Amino acid sequence: MRIVGWRAKEVAREITDQAIANANGVMDDVVEAAKRRCPVSPIVREGKWVNAIVSFTPKTGKGKGKPVQFSGKRWTGRTPGDLRKTIRRVNKRNRPGNIRVYAGSTKIYWGGMVEYGTSKTAAQPFMRPAFNGIKNQILKRIKNGG
Repeated sequence: MRIVGWRAKEVAREITDQAIANANGVMDDVVEAAKRRCPVSPIVREGKWVNAIVSFTPKTGKGKGKPVQFSGKRWTGRTPGDLRKTIRRVNKRNRPGNIRVYAGSTKIYWGGMVEYGTSKTAAQPFMRPAFNGIKNQILKRIKNGG
C-alpha cells in the first residue's frame, strides 16, 4: 500500500514545533513559580566595583604547581528583588528543544548560594520546588498542550 501526497517531513516538523511550544509553556510556568518562591531580602546596599585579587595553584594542566594570581572587579550592590528579576527561560539556539531556566547573572551571582545554602546560611530552595511542583504533569502537557 502506498500513500500519495503524504508530507512526512512537514508533519514531523509541525509535531516537533508544537511540542517545543508546549515545553516552553511548561517552563514559563516553572519560571513564574520560581519567582513566587524566590526569597527577597529587605536590605539595600549601595553598589560599587571592588577589586578582588584571586590567587591559587593549579593541580593539573600546563601550569601545574605554579602559583597564579590575577585581579578582577566585583559588583557589591544589592537591591530587593535582584535575584527574582533574573529568573528566566532560555532556549539554546543550536539545539531546538533544549530549554533551560536560569537564575542570576554576572552581577547577581548568589542564586546557587540561596538555593543550596552555604556553610553559614541555610538553603532557601526556590528553583527545585518550582520544577518539582509540576514534574508529574510535564510529559502530559508537552504531548497535549495546556
